[in-house]
Amino acid sequence: MHEYPLAIYFAAFVLLIWYSGDFSLMLFTFLTFLSGLYAHKFFSLLGFERYSFEEYPYVYVVPMPFKSAFAIGNAVVLSKRLVEEVDEDVLRAIIYHELGHIKFRDFTTAFLLVFVYSVIATYSKAKIVLLAYMLLFVWIYWHMEARADLYALRKSANIEKALEQFNLKWRLAFLRGDTNTQQQVMWVMLAILFFAGFYLGTLFIKGQ
Repeated sequence: MHEYPLAIYFAAFVLLIWYSGDFSLMLFTFLTFLSGLYAHKFFSLLGFERYSFEEYPYVYVVPMPFKSAFAIGNAVVLSKRLVEEVDEDVLRAIIYHELGHIKFRDFTTAFLLVFVYSVIATYSKAKIVLLAYMLLFVWIYWHMEARADLYALRKSANIEKALEQFNLKWRLAFLRGDTNTQQQVMWVMLAILFFAGFYLGTLFIKGQ
């Protein structure tokens, strides 16, 4: 229900390039992106079970120990625990949410964000620029999630029930047009504080 690979991919890349600044990481990013485009073939070769879904053939069930779903390249991945423990209508809504990410090419968007970040990090010594760019990623990431929810809603999937079950209140409030955005503002502020703290902590460790 979360786009964990995008967030983890970005965070790992930030850590790598923050401490190394190696230009070769851009090549690593590009190769990772290409591998993601062929994720459906990779999952098929590994023999993962396909989940029968009426509108999309590349939905796979993977034996992960937690309830989660994500889109990578053009494949939708469901954890086995998720398939076994959630209602069918909730699972349908989750799949449509992930298909929203595929339809709007969010994997490509994340690649472009990370690739541009790598260029800035390689050639810019001003870490405040990197901090600003990370905040931009948070902002775009939020919109990608909200847009995928709207796509599921347009497909008449019970996305509200899915968001309630996974306690994703900020996305639920957005979907319902709730004018009380206090919780959304709180999460944005926490993200800003986290990245600002990471930036200041790095400067402290490096003695700059």
